[in-house]
Formats: sequence, structure tokens, C-alpha cells
Amino acid sequence: MHARRREEPEVRGIERWLLTPGDARRLAALRIGLSGTLAIRLSRGVFAGLADQPRELYRPVSFMHAFGSMPGRRLVMVLQVVGVGAAVIAAAGLRPRFSLPAAWVAGAVLAGMTSSTGKITHNDVLLLLALVPLLPAPTSDAWSVDSLLRRRSRPGGVSARYGWPVRTAMVVVAGAYFFIGLWKLVFSGPAWFASGNLRWILYTSSDGQAVPNHVGLFIADRPWLAHVLAGLTMALELGFPLVLWRPRAAWIFVPGVIGLHVGIWATMHLDYWAWVATVLVVFVNWPAVADRMRRGRERRLPSFAPLPCG
Repeated sequence: MHARRREEPEVRGIERWLLTPGDARRLAALRIGLSGTLAIRLSRGVFAGLADQPRELYRPVSFMHAFGSMPGRRLVMVLQVVGVGAAVIAAAGLRPRFSLPAAWVAGAVLAGMTSSTGKITHNDVLLLLALVPLLPAPTSDAWSVDSLLRRRSRPGGVSARYGWPVRTAMVVVAGAYFFIGLWKLVFSGPAWFASGNLRWILYTSSDGQAVPNHVGLFIADRPWLAHVLAGLTMALELGFPLVLWRPRAAWIFVPGVIGLHVGIWATMHLDYWAWVATVLVVFVNWPAVADRMRRGRERRLPSFAPLPCG
């Protein structure tokens, strides 16, 4: 009974944080950015390359067990056309309550194809997870075709109904990085950064590329540098949730994880740009950026005084 009483203030504190009123434009920025990123990701040719794969090579995961084999080329084409079209329509803010879920379902199936080849891929996982809180949210009350059509009846503004989806998306992104770091700590322990683990990853990745990766080899040939970078990686991942309590910490962690993904691309040529886009869309206050740009533009415009009459 006493434990329940002690937990109640904490639960109420979390509820207050999640339900803090937010700007309709901030939620709209997430709709535009995440939907636009999804449209680009769904337009890739990798899915057509996986279509009609022999049944013997099909290794379904999760909901992909609903398919007896890899989806065929026709179905893939339909999913891509519907997914890209719906994502573009959602980004424009035209009936996102319907267009955004349609794009999300198409994206989930296509992303499931890339993980049903015997190797789990995570390239689009963060993007799809961050979109989940937006599916039932009123994302089109600002910066949208819908808001233009119904401007007089629903102008948007500041409300808890705009705040909770943004903050929930923040929790999803921060939690993703935290659990990645926790997984490393639980299954590998300090050896993940204190041993030669990262060095051998870089050596192996370089050997698997058409030409030696000189950036990866530069790091791998210097044990102290590999240990430092591995330790910083784990610290960034485990510490990322601090941005939820201390928003100013985003000035450290957001550039930090962007640098992490840039480094992964430079050393191993792994494509995680969708993660970078998701972090930027979710954690940058785009309405504040827009307001600052507008004020700067207004200051640069010349002012004209009326000519005296008479």
C-alpha cells in the first residue's frame, strides 16, 4: 500500500510530462519529416531485387510468417506505389488519419522483407517506430492541406493533444538507443569497449569491401582510438534518455549520435541515414527554427515610412 502511494507521484509526473501542451506546428513537422523520409525509403530498388526470391532462401521473421515465401514482384510494386503515394499525401497533410497508416503498413511489410533473408536489418526500424504515435494523432491541424481547407473551423494552436505524440516519439527514439547500449552491456559487458572487439569489427568490414576502407583501418590500427570511440558509443547510447529530462542535453547527444552514424557509414558503409533523419526530425524544434528565420527575414526587409501629405 505504501509502495503504491510512493509510486503515484512518479506516475503523475510522467503523465504530466507526456501531456504537456505542445505546438500543433511541432507535431506537423514530425508528420512532414517522418512521412517524407518514409517516402524516400520506400522508393528504393532493393525491394524489387528481393522479390521472387526462391522459397528455400526465405527466412521470415515476426509477421512475415504470414507469407509463405518472399512477396512477389507485383505485390512489391503495389506496396511501393501505395506506400510512396500515401507517404507523400500524408506529408502534405491530406487526410493523414488514413494516408499515414497506409504508408506505415506498406513500409512495415517492405522492411520485413529485408529482414527475412537470414540477417536482421535495422535500417528502417527507428523510423517506423517513431511514426507509431503519429498514427492516431491530429497531425494535420497545422502546416497541411487539411488545415488550409478548414482554417476557420480548426486553427490548431497549443494543446496536450499535440504534445503527447511528439513526446512519445522522443521516448521511442531515446529508448531505442538506450536499449541498444544496454544490450551491449548485458551480453558483452565492459569487454565491448575494453577488448579488441571494435578493432576486429573494422578489420572484418574492411576485408568484406571491394577496396580496403582506410578510415576503418586507421582506427583499427590504433587500439587506444578504437577503445575511446567504442566507449563513447556506449556512453551516447546509454545516456541518450537524459535528453528527456534535460532538453539542453540534446545539444550533446543529437550531434553525438549523428556523428556515430556518419562514422559507421565512413568505416563500414552501412546505411543508417534514416536514423539520422528521424533523430533530427523528432528532437529539433522546427517551429522555433521557422520563427527565428522569419524574424531574421523581417529584420532584413527595408521599412518604408509613409510620405508626408500637404
